[in-house]
Amino acid sequence: MIVEVNNLVAGYGQRVLIRNLSFSIPAPAFVAIIGHNGAGKTTLFKAFQQKIDYQGALWVQGQNLKHLPNPAAEGLLSYLPQKNTISFPIKVHDLVVMGLFRKKRFFENYDAADYTLAAQTLEQLQLSHLIHHDFTTLSGGEQQLVWLAQLMLQDAGISLLDEPTQQLDVYYKSKVFSLLQDWVQQNRKTVLCITHDLQNLTTLQGYLLNLSKPDPILESISPETVRQNQAFLEAGRLPVL
Repeated sequence: MIVEVNNLVAGYGQRVLIRNLSFSIPAPAFVAIIGHNGAGKTTLFKAFQQKIDYQGALWVQGQNLKHLPNPAAEGLLSYLPQKNTISFPIKVHDLVVMGLFRKKRFFENYDAADYTLAAQTLEQLQLSHLIHHDFTTLSGGEQQLVWLAQLMLQDAGISLLDEPTQQLDVYYKSKVFSLLQDWVQQNRKTVLCITHDLQNLTTLQGYLLNLSKPDPILESISPETVRQNQAFLEAGRLPVL
């Protein structure tokens, strides 16, 4: 199994947001994590990153994450938060190449081979025309694609993305999901993606995990399952136990 979640219980103090969650991902796949606000989506990601205490077990590529205080440092996970901000001028290729930082020794500089990898990743995402631009001058959609390029360069087996299309327009929302789908299929990566953007999921291959349901399970993405889950979420919230 690429990912196994066994009887996960997690929350904050007396406020339990995830109760006895179990699911397995047998092969590289795209998984959309959906649910109401407060359903435990971000809590699930924090558990994967070992940033909160939890009961149960989380396994990634055969390794129990409780034995790894920092799974990201081990190269098992990469993470893209809802919003990254840069307040100083930096060239796009200098930002993207930082995706290799875990593979460098302390104070080791990036070399020509590293910048070649960064350029190849930008080319794969059709962003070569931005390679020498100042990142801070880009549009929000362009910036998000550059962050995706950096994430891809980290080359982790599992990537956690927290609402990567939240502040994007219709064009960039569709483009981001298309790029993630290609990444899963061509590079054999597993992507767990928190999203409220169900409309753009209908054409994707992968799974839905609706944390607002009483017993969440992986459901294959299809127009019908997307419609059913959209209707479930629109019907209202379950009472908090």
